[in-house]
Amino acid sequence: MARLSWFPRQDRDQSVRFRRYLIAAGTSLMMVFLLAVAVLEGSLAARPFAVASGTAVAAIAAFYALFRSGLNQKAKDPSLTVPMMVAAICVVSYSLYHLGAERGAFLLMYPVIMFFGVFRLDTRALLAVCAFVLGAYASVLALLAQRPSALDPPRIELIRAAVLAAALIWFALMGGYVHDLRNRLRQSGYDELTRAYSRRRVLDTLGHEKIRCDRGAGALSICLVDIDLFKSINDRFGHGAGDLALQSFVRIAQAELRAIDFIGRYGGDEFLMVLVETPLTGARGCAERVRRQMELAERPEPLGQHRVTVSIGVAQYRPGELLDETLRRADEALYRAKTTGRNRVEVESARGG
Repeated sequence: MARLSWFPRQDRDQSVRFRRYLIAAGTSLMMVFLLAVAVLEGSLAARPFAVASGTAVAAIAAFYALFRSGLNQKAKDPSLTVPMMVAAICVVSYSLYHLGAERGAFLLMYPVIMFFGVFRLDTRALLAVCAFVLGAYASVLALLAQRPSALDPPRIELIRAAVLAAALIWFALMGGYVHDLRNRLRQSGYDELTRAYSRRRVLDTLGHEKIRCDRGAGALSICLVDIDLFKSINDRFGHGAGDLALQSFVRIAQAELRAIDFIGRYGGDEFLMVLVETPLTGARGCAERVRRQMELAERPEPLGQHRVTVSIGVAQYRPGELLDETLRRADEALYRAKTTGRNRVEVESARGG
């Protein structure tokens, strides 16, 4: 019987999105805790607390269902960053309306929500969220104005609103700058054509995993992959067809890899897969699945009936050795796979070369 998983692990991107959701859920629960403290201190009535906390928990459950069902992937932003921020802003604004003297302190929850969008939203989107926050708070003040005793002196309220607006606009501008800088840094670590890691990044990642393995984190294996007869594909069908073949392989490989594994473009038509916490037998099984799926994959249109296959060499890192040695054994295994018929997987020899 398949084990029930509460956490998406097969899709790398979806796993990352789910982690962001968990951060948002944790922040919402923190807010509920702070509201509970306000209830105990007598600053918030029990009924508004029940409504705010119930809404927050319901939103957490609803977004969980969207991520686990995969429906979030149909959205323009599959991370659902803005919807989660809007939900949190609405709960905070409702709470601010019912809070007493602590309303000023709880205004800090707005910048916390803005910070959540820093790594996903550009300047324009963050300014839009900022405008929504300020509009929501203006609505709170307008409603409170019907009960003048609920407001502080106008001078205090004006200063408070001005400071909030300045802080949120600063968050939006600086957050947009961080977002753009992060995107440029990410682009530098990926191969432009295939969106796999660049050679430098995948080797840096391999070096990091080597250190973890030396410290007892578990087995570490690698797979060197070569697109069979890639030059003939370019010669017969053109470089555009060759590009499609490379992109097709990366897409298939990523579907077979776990969220903790990595793939990078090692050379022109060679790729390096880093399998974390995976012994040699497990790595061979993964390599066989990738090879098989590539063999069965639908051919890109320019290739006609030409079947694109891969040869794979597998090796396991031996704690304490140089990574060059591990890569050499994988390369030797790949050479055997290519010289004994291609479209096959070979593992390192028992003697290690």
